[in-house]
Formats: sequence, C-alpha cells, structure tokens
Amino acid sequence: MLGIGIFCGKTEEGNKMKYQELRDLVKNWKKHKGCINKERSPLINPGFLGTFNLSFTEDFWLKEYGRFVDFDHDLIFSTIQSCIRPQDIMLTNTKDSWKYLGVFEMADLNGFLTLAKRPDFDKLQKQQIKELMKFLKHLGFSPNQIYPSYNIGGKVRDITKGKYNFDFTIPEDKISKQGFLEAGIPEKNLIKDKTRNTLLALHIYRPSPWGYRNEININIGPDEKPLLLDIATIEYTIWKPEFKGDNSIASNIIGLKNSGDGFSIVAVGLERLNVIINKLKIIQDVDYVKPIYEKWKEIISKENILTIESLRALHRIYSDITSYKLIPGWHQNKKIKHLLQNIPKDVSLEKIESLLLVHAKNQPWHKNLKQGINPTIERINKYRNSKK
Repeated sequence: MLGIGIFCGKTEEGNKMKYQELRDLVKNWKKHKGCINKERSPLINPGFLGTFNLSFTEDFWLKEYGRFVDFDHDLIFSTIQSCIRPQDIMLTNTKDSWKYLGVFEMADLNGFLTLAKRPDFDKLQKQQIKELMKFLKHLGFSPNQIYPSYNIGGKVRDITKGKYNFDFTIPEDKISKQGFLEAGIPEKNLIKDKTRNTLLALHIYRPSPWGYRNEININIGPDEKPLLLDIATIEYTIWKPEFKGDNSIASNIIGLKNSGDGFSIVAVGLERLNVIINKLKIIQDVDYVKPIYEKWKEIISKENILTIESLRALHRIYSDITSYKLIPGWHQNKKIKHLLQNIPKDVSLEKIESLLLVHAKNQPWHKNLKQGINPTIERINKYRNSKK
C-alpha cells in the first residue's frame, strides 16, 4: 500500500498523487480470490460492433463464453480498460467540458466477478460496498462526502422511458441501500433514482444480463451547495431477458426471469478520481493529459478542447488498429470521420506529430502509442486530401 497522505479538501500544496501512482494503487488493490490479470481490450472489439470500447467486460465475455448470459464457469479477472464514448467527446465543446475526455480509463477495484452459480448478493454486494468505502477512506474521503445512487424500483417501461415496453416491475434495490447505510453513508446522501442510470437494462445485439447499478458521487462543492462528480460504479445482475422471436432484436424482449448466474463489479474512473484527489479544476489538468494541452498552447496558442480530445482519441484508436491489426467496421469508420472533422486543416501535420509525440511520452503504460503516431497522421492526411 502506498504511503500517500492525501486528503480530499485537506491536501497540502505539493503533496499530490500522480496519475500513475493512482493507477498502480488500484491495480495492486487486494482482489477477490482466484482473480487473474488480463490485458485490456482493444478499443475496437466484437463486444461493441457499432462503436468503440465503452465499458469493461463485453469483449472478455465473448472470448470466454461466446455470449453474455448463461455462464457455465466462473471468470474472475482484473484489468484497466480504455474507453471512448463518442457522446463524451461532443460534450468537451460545452460548459461541462471540465469533466469529459475523449478517451479515459476504467479499472476494477477488486476484480470483475462472473459467477456460474448465482451468489448470495445480499452478502456479496455489501462486501463490495464496504471494500469501496475502505478504498475511498484510504484516499482521505469521509462518508459525508460520498453520495451513492440506487434504484427505487418501478415498471420497466417507465424506468427505461419506453425503450423496453414489456410488463415487469423492478423491485427497489434494497441490498445496495442497506449496504451503503451499513458502510456509514448518511441516509440524506443516498440518491433515489428510477432511471437507467441505476438499472442495467441491456441488449447488446444479443441476450444480455439485467440488474442494478449504483453511481458513486463525490461532493466537490460546499456542503450547503453540493457539486457531485461520479467517480465509480457498482453493478450486479440478477435477471436475463425472455424473447418472442429473434433474440438479436431488443424489441422482442417480452419479460425477465431470474438468472442462475450473475456478475458483480466495483469500477472506478481513474481520471475523475485523480481530479478530486488533487483538487484540480478541470479533468484536462490530470498530469498525463496536461502536457499535450501545454504543447498545443506553445505551438498553436488558442486552446480547443474538442480538437485536442478528438486528436487524443484518434491517436489511441490508430495505435490499437496498428498493434492489434484491427479493421474498423462501417459504423466505427463513420465515428472516426466525425473525429477527423474536429481537427482543423490549418493545424499542420508537423504540429500534429509534435503533439502526438508528447501524448505518447506521457503514457508509458500504453506502449503502442509511439507506433501509432504515423498511422494517425496518415489517416488525417488521407481525410484532408479527400476533401480537396
């Protein structure tokens, strides 16, 4: 365990936690018994056919089971996933840009559990919550600063706003609610929710598990006027869908039934957590991200968050395409073109190269970034030539 001495709201100037320190702390946090380490998924993988890697486990499930339900053996693993959410990139051009990146990292705290036999979730989830509170206490957070959400239940069609239109009543997530209270979270901090933010209502081109989700928020504002930033999620699944007709079509779901298996995870967003620990005003000031912004100001002057985050995402995508020998699909190519549109043509290829060199240098944990510089530049150049 690292001797950090970090206390949110009490951090002394100069006593900060570097991103790689936080990354290593999470990576080395005590894991569940039987947990194995896995290399992250490529940003383009079969788990997300229409976009880039958005989450944690889909790629691993397909490789291990060939499906997302009916698990016939246990899989407990740990990794730090890279994620690109196209909607987040567009938000970097809004007033909320301070909390969004073009590409970010998500890590499990103590291992992702996929269990062939449904566990005692009352016991397991309370243990998961307790472990997250232990971790946050280690970083200096008090229960008073933590605001978790939980689902209060309701009709599926109401919770999903009509995305799924079948008769099923989701019970209140009493397990999570009680777990947070037992962990010392004040009841007034619990956020009652009845949206998909706290219900895992999934259909990823095939039968997918359903369950509960908790967003873990930290108050970064004054007590009298909280400003919440979500830094972690806790999830567990207890249902699987029933279909009438083709099970690759979400609208063919006609109900839910209890599953004999289940999964559970505590996942943390590393960059956002680093923002709070170090009392940063914007996420772009995280120490491995900031240098490309500083280089931009040096060679171009006027800052453009949307452009820089689009460039960062393109660099990560083409580094993975090159090192994993990937072929983007039609939908992914369309999203890549949207990113390319965000790179002004008056930013020369020479300047882009200097920016990408800085980007690669400050992420030694992604060893393929240097290899991806030329392919990224070539793709930008090809796009520009196609517009002449």
